[in-house]
Amino acid sequence: MDWINTEYTMEWVVTGDKIAANVGSGDVNVFATPMMIALMEGAAVQCLKPFLEEGQTSVGASISTSHTAATPIGMKVKATAKIVAVDGKKIDFTVQAFDECGVIGEGTHTRFILNKERFEQKAAAKLK
Repeated sequence: MDWINTEYTMEWVVTGDKIAANVGSGDVNVFATPMMIALMEGAAVQCLKPFLEEGQTSVGASISTSHTAATPIGMKVKATAKIVAVDGKKIDFTVQAFDECGVIGEGTHTRFILNKERFEQKAAAKLK
């Protein structure tokens, strides 16, 4: 299966728990940039899932985005992730976010495919 150009879109409604004033990224009552990024990253996770083997997961390595328009509470927002490059375990995406009026953000995102259990064990080892 060819991975390039595979897309996935996720949709949320902007609620109080997703606004800048409540997530610490500002004091305004509009969709927060960190939440837009989480929606973009979530779309990338889901886009990649069909290609993962048992025991594998993906982790975000970088994201670069703009957030160009404010979205009020109650409006729907969606993010689309599109695979644009595959280099071994490294997967690159373009990401875009929209509200009901148009584009609110766009950028690029990179994820790596890895063994979930080993990754979690390595992280847990930091506690020792």
